[in-house]
Amino acid sequence: MLGTLRLLLAMAVAMSHADIRLYGLNPGVVAVVSFYLISGYVMAGLIRRHYPGPRAASGFYLDRAVRLMPQYLVYAGLTLAWHLGFQHDTLPASQSYFLSRSPDAEDIINNLVIVPLNYYMWNGSDQYTLIPPAWSLGAEIQFYLIAPFILLWPRRVLAAGAFSIAVFVLALAGVVNSDWYGYRLLPGVLFFFLLGALLNHLHYSRRYAAATQLVVFIVVIAALAWASLSYAGLINQPYNRETLLGLVLGPLLLHLLAARSRNNWDDLAGDISYGVFLNHFLVLWAFFPGGVDLAAMPVFLGICVVMSLVTQQLIERPLLAWRHRWRRVS
Repeated sequence: MLGTLRLLLAMAVAMSHADIRLYGLNPGVVAVVSFYLISGYVMAGLIRRHYPGPRAASGFYLDRAVRLMPQYLVYAGLTLAWHLGFQHDTLPASQSYFLSRSPDAEDIINNLVIVPLNYYMWNGSDQYTLIPPAWSLGAEIQFYLIAPFILLWPRRVLAAGAFSIAVFVLALAGVVNSDWYGYRLLPGVLFFFLLGALLNHLHYSRRYAAATQLVVFIVVIAALAWASLSYAGLINQPYNRETLLGLVLGPLLLHLLAARSRNNWDDLAGDISYGVFLNHFLVLWAFFPGGVDLAAMPVFLGICVVMSLVTQQLIERPLLAWRHRWRRVS
């Protein structure tokens, strides 16, 4: 049932960018943390089954590029065409910031390569980002680059996870920027991916009791961290609450849903989720320049889903068949 979960998470990201908040919390941040966990879970299984070891890394990279890039390039191209062809002066400041200058060659390269978007705090790439949430794809791509070299070796996973947890704790405590190092940059979020990979290993080994114990342990630690940060007056630092909530809900949902049987509708929901993640800013800019109220939210999400369904059928579906054949050959 992970496909349905991924679609709901993509919708949560879209709603967050339409300024929807739940009890003052940003649902998109919780969703992105959950995406990190799901990515680690899925990549661990993919590497074990089809790309076991560094020698197969090139095949894994090709698989991921074919999965990520075609729809990304389509929606980035559509957004670029819309921006260059239509006025956007009516956009609210919170949205127009991402298109606040005319693009130069560096901006186009940043958007094509994606990874530089993850480092917007230093290179200023957020001032021209065709798909604003793509910074998280930059973090995910960096995880892909190292995944074939660490996921199959427990000691490497342990060392990388310990380092990442240390960075995350420093971010929670405000020693380093809590937004950057606790939510966006790979050193602080790598352990989310690795937790997902660990859950996959436990499920694959049919150690469901151990997986349940791990999830309970994570929930307890996150609750203790929340209480400690509240006592220290640090819980309201940027995204501390959301990342800890994601650390509770993400593993719990992943553990409960990953073992459930897949079906065609669930697979389709998972395929549609990526397009919704990519296209919702274009839908906001082109169709809802004045913002989206709650009454219009179903229409907003419906347009995102329909657009994603079209690109999934025209672009993703043919490539999916090719990827499956490639995996069998590999």
